[in-house]
Amino acid sequence: MPPRLSKRQQREQDELADLERANTAVSALPTADEVESSDEEELAVKQPAKAGFGALDLGDDLDDDDPQEDDEVLATPVKAKKNNRKKKKKKAAATDSPVADAPSPPPPAQPDTPSQPSKSSSKKKKKANKPEAVAAAPVDDGMDEIDRALAELAAKGGEAGATATAGPQKRLDPKWVAVKEAYTFDPKFLDSDAELRRMFGSKVIGSAPQAPRSHLHARFANNPHHASSVRRAPSYLATPEPGWPSPSGVLALTRYDGPEARDDESGEWHTFAHPPSYKQAQLMFLEVLQQADGNRLYDVLAALPYHVDTHMQLSEMMAQQGDLGASSTHLTRALYALSAPLPPTFPSGSFRLPYSQVENRALYLGIARKVALMVKRGTWRTGFEWAKIGLGMGGAEDPVGMLCWIDFLAPKAGQNDWFFNTIDALDAAYPQMLVHSYPGLAFAKALCVRNQEEERKEDDTKSSAALKSAILRFPMVATLLSNTSAFDLPPSFVTHRRAQLDGTFTKNPSYALSLLSELYVARSSPLWKDPASTAWLRKVVAQAAPQLDDQSLEDVRIGEKLFSEPPFPQGYAPAGLIRAAFISEIASVKPYLPPSTRSGTTYSFDPLPPTSPHATFYNDAYFADLYAASSSARRRRGAAARAGQQGQQGGAGGDVVAAMRDGLMRMLGMGADGPQVELNDELRAELLEELAVLNGGGGGMPGGFEGDEVDDEGEEGEEWEDDEEQEAQAANVVQRLAAMFGMGGGNRPAEQPAPEQEEH
Repeated sequence: MPPRLSKRQQREQDELADLERANTAVSALPTADEVESSDEEELAVKQPAKAGFGALDLGDDLDDDDPQEDDEVLATPVKAKKNNRKKKKKKAAATDSPVADAPSPPPPAQPDTPSQPSKSSSKKKKKANKPEAVAAAPVDDGMDEIDRALAELAAKGGEAGATATAGPQKRLDPKWVAVKEAYTFDPKFLDSDAELRRMFGSKVIGSAPQAPRSHLHARFANNPHHASSVRRAPSYLATPEPGWPSPSGVLALTRYDGPEARDDESGEWHTFAHPPSYKQAQLMFLEVLQQADGNRLYDVLAALPYHVDTHMQLSEMMAQQGDLGASSTHLTRALYALSAPLPPTFPSGSFRLPYSQVENRALYLGIARKVALMVKRGTWRTGFEWAKIGLGMGGAEDPVGMLCWIDFLAPKAGQNDWFFNTIDALDAAYPQMLVHSYPGLAFAKALCVRNQEEERKEDDTKSSAALKSAILRFPMVATLLSNTSAFDLPPSFVTHRRAQLDGTFTKNPSYALSLLSELYVARSSPLWKDPASTAWLRKVVAQAAPQLDDQSLEDVRIGEKLFSEPPFPQGYAPAGLIRAAFISEIASVKPYLPPSTRSGTTYSFDPLPPTSPHATFYNDAYFADLYAASSSARRRRGAAARAGQQGQQGGAGGDVVAAMRDGLMRMLGMGADGPQVELNDELRAELLEELAVLNGGGGGMPGGFEGDEVDDEGEEGEEWEDDEEQEAQAANVVQRLAAMFGMGGGNRPAEQPAPEQEEH
């Protein structure tokens, strides 16, 4: 038996074998004359091996070389790289070798690898394939290279590929493409702290806060390497603070195929879906609102830490109390929960959300409050991006009046080109929005043109013409701006009828224009207060005053029509405009609100709900599945409680029930100490149901409305009034809880068989 070779000797023999195979491959290569005689062979030798998408046949090359030859050329370099990977010294020696770049034939041990064809047969095959390659030139079929390659691969894939590529994809109308491009955004511009750091520097604006050490477990607090375990990754709409729980599973997102989706093809329509655990918390929230006890809102958060409406309500309460920090925190938590189920295509501008569905309104209201908060902080670009998201989600609707923020934020943030493109795209895709009837957009156009003139060092000819057009159409805006900027108007301008505002809610045709003008000036007056802008406005107003009645001018005719005829056929003003004025903090627009909005009960979580026939609300239809599940659970638990009485020990049933109730409330975080353990949504829902059994004897959920009980459950409720039956009920709850946590069947006599446990 030959002696065993060392590793060094084995490597030397492997290198000698590689050199021998390389010499054999060099001798098999074509000569220089043969290479010059064929351009295809020259390309085949010199072209490097492709990887990834480069390995696909995209139809760019006309040379249809034999794929078997390509496999042989590609196989050897990979093997050589594997052999020379161990030591850099060996790899360098192989690189300097004159035969290192020569491809070697595949090892003979692979039976499926075909042998290398001869030179003459290879040349004949290449010459025979030349006419076919020229005839197979790519055809302009409207597809790019990647789509064409995938289609070819699918066609070769048999029936499955044919099914996947059955029929060409429908191309979007250019107007929908323009709308989608207008609403595309970069998530990095949604962070107001990042904008402040760009303006003032990272040294002035601190970095992200660290979690308080007292809030962490000792294993985390004493070990800085565990900092990443308590830090959540930022989402699209919020940057969570360290230590926040995960919002996964709180909300879901499903496809929506309602009337809005059928009329608008600019994007993909979705709607939020609330699981049963969320609906249970919603019942508690509505009960707290009926009791008008703000402190009990924290009980709802103890049951479900990411209940959106509760955080929105607390944010509103804290803002009214002047605690802007706590208000911002609750708003961020609500947006963090809403951001969890958003699709990866959310920043692409194709995300649509119908305001008619009650589950979706919280996101619109949260965005509206976020925009107002960003304006207070002076982060104009961040506020502009948020307003763009709120405007884009509604499609043809503007349910919270984001256009009344765009007319201020677009020129303030310097988004001039975007403003021009978006107004044209909205006018082409959604003529029912009547964007040219908004006074603020006309004056914002003049400011954006002036911004471009200043960037290009041009005169103010174009911007003055745009401002004059806006004044001739909407002279009442100039009247309001003269008051805020403190300059006098010409007497003919002051007394003109179209320059007068209604001042309150009226049924006049000019009511909508008066409200829009008041809202624009209340927000955008700072743009006109600098001396240069005030002088420019005053000069153009003096030029436009004598022409307010000149019917030969198109702007005058348009202004007369907007003033005399209601521009919005659906009513006195768009519902989104009324809602924007209602949720705003501007006192001057409150008199314009209709009497219906100032009388009756209106909740901040759903201000001025929509009146469309397909709108949904928090009513019996919303809680229908929850009621059905509760009724079925009560019947099952009643039967289980009666069956379990035979195997329970005697004692004070009321004390057992009270102890169980207190323990469940502590576990759910409803006690004074807050949450004691971290529970997932499914387990939390089951524990809430068990608590409902102990509380009412009939299974009503905490926060449920009166009258929710089922009539045929009366006998079971009467049977549970006795102390002995309360003890049996509590013992069965113990058994079910033990089954949940895998701790056996609870405390019962050994000689009695265990009652059947309910499956969860």
